[in-house]
Order: sequence, then C-alpha cells, then structure tokens
Amino acid sequence: MIDRACISLSSKCQLRCTYCHFDTHIDKNSVVEIGETNAKKIISNLLDYAKAHHGHIKIGLVGSGEPLLRFKLIKAIIEMEKVIDKEHLLSFYTISNGMHFNEDICQFFFENRDILKLCFSIDGYESINDLCRVNATGKGSFATIMQSVELYKKMFGEAPSVNATVHRETLRHAQSVLDFFEENFKNVTFSRLVDVESPHLFISKKDFQEFLELAQTRKIEMRQFKAKKYDCTMYGQLCGVGRTNIYFDNGKVYPCGRFVGNSKYELGNATDPIDGIERYMVSHITPCADGQCYYDNL
Repeated sequence: MIDRACISLSSKCQLRCTYCHFDTHIDKNSVVEIGETNAKKIISNLLDYAKAHHGHIKIGLVGSGEPLLRFKLIKAIIEMEKVIDKEHLLSFYTISNGMHFNEDICQFFFENRDILKLCFSIDGYESINDLCRVNATGKGSFATIMQSVELYKKMFGEAPSVNATVHRETLRHAQSVLDFFEENFKNVTFSRLVDVESPHLFISKKDFQEFLELAQTRKIEMRQFKAKKYDCTMYGQLCGVGRTNIYFDNGKVYPCGRFVGNSKYELGNATDPIDGIERYMVSHITPCADGQCYYDNL
C-alpha cells in the first residue's frame, strides 16, 4: 500500500545550496508549478485511496524548492483537509530553509500542529552549515535559520525538528556537529548527501552508517532508529520505490524525487486516481533489496 506521498509545491528557492540535487539535475525553467486546483485534486485522490485501503498516508509538502514560498497554497490544502478528512487518514509535513518565516506563518503552524508538522533544514553550527547552504551571493543562511528556530521555540515551547545533510566535512567535525545538535535540538533527521558533483563532499553508505552509530550515543531522537518502514535509504535502510512511495512534480507522478524529469519512470499524471498509479508502479518496478537504493542501482 502507498503510505507516503510528496507533492512538490515550488521549484523556486532563496538559497543556492551547493549540493542541491534539483539545481544540478533538473531544468527548473521547464517546471510548471502546481496550482491550487490540481493540488486539491491530488489530496482528494489520496484520501479516497486511504479510505478504500483503510490506511494512513503521510504527505510531504516539499519538493525542488522552498515550500513556504507557496504558503497560501499550503493554507488552502490544510483548510480543505480539515473539512474533508474527518477520520484523520492523512497527515502532513513540510521542510523549510527558514528564510521565509515570520510570526504569522508560525502562528498558522501552531494552530494546525496536529495536522501539519514543520521541520527546518540546518546542517550544523555556523561554519558547517554555511559551507554549502548559501544564497545567490554566497552569503550563509545560519543566522537567519536560527532566528526562525527561536521564533518557533517561542511559540511552540520547544525546538523544531530539523533535517541535516551529512557530507565529508560533517564527518571531519562529527563530534562538534553532534554537540551542536544535542545542545539545540531534540529530533534530528540526518540524510546522506547524494548526487554530489563535488568529490570532496562525497561520503559512502559505510561512512554514513558509522556517523549514525556515533550519533546514536547522543541524546538525540533520530528517524533512523525509530520503527523501520519503507521510506528512503538517505535516511535509513529501506527504500520505498515500487512499494510505498510516490512523488508528484511538474504534472507527473514518480516513484521518488530523484526520478523527476525521467520519462521512463513516470507513473502517470498527477491528478490520476491513486489506485491506477499504484497498479502501473507495481507492474513496472521491481523493488530493490532492503538496504539498497533503487536509484543508485540503476
């Protein structure tokens, strides 16, 4: 059963992260951003599917750009969700770079915290974060993201969950990076850097696993060490391609965000019924073994 879906809301972003997969692998000028009508149709289709299969679907309002640049669309989706999903079969999250965050946006997330979770992206303390997470002029993002974190903490009474990309420099300063996260955050999702064109940042799966084992000794709650589900090997060990995951972008559906733009792996149109998308997926994609990444094994 499909239990995870990501919907790319925007291809635009205020940052120019040097390791961004979408910047280096997708022609963003050719991307048509999703409109409210199609976004709501996708949500309606996912809810119909969840009802038919008596399941729950986790939906990421994420994608190839900064989701909060489409804050009005996020609001429209959540307001619709509150009306149509009385059984709470859908839940939502988004991941922000924190550059477009203010009190009004924070208030909305607080009021809808049982439906919609907000995570921030930050790679570590200032020099580690600003090594790759920079704007178009090369200025680092650390100061701004930490302002957003403080605003969140003030309203929620706790630190937000964060996502951190792990690369070679992270490993070189692993203890200091983990000190930073342990001191400032409780929930951290570490993701392995993939598709990087800078060999000095590359890390192997073995490197990543050793880092996770080191992180496990800290007082940090990590997605990798919660109940194992088919999701993504960037975060853990189980790849959901061909099993449980779908990704909506540019009017199409793909098995994973790394396939966007590859017509061979289009599973259907974005507004197609989910059962049809799933039937096509399982008939055309043979899932890889646990611990492997389908995309890496192409």
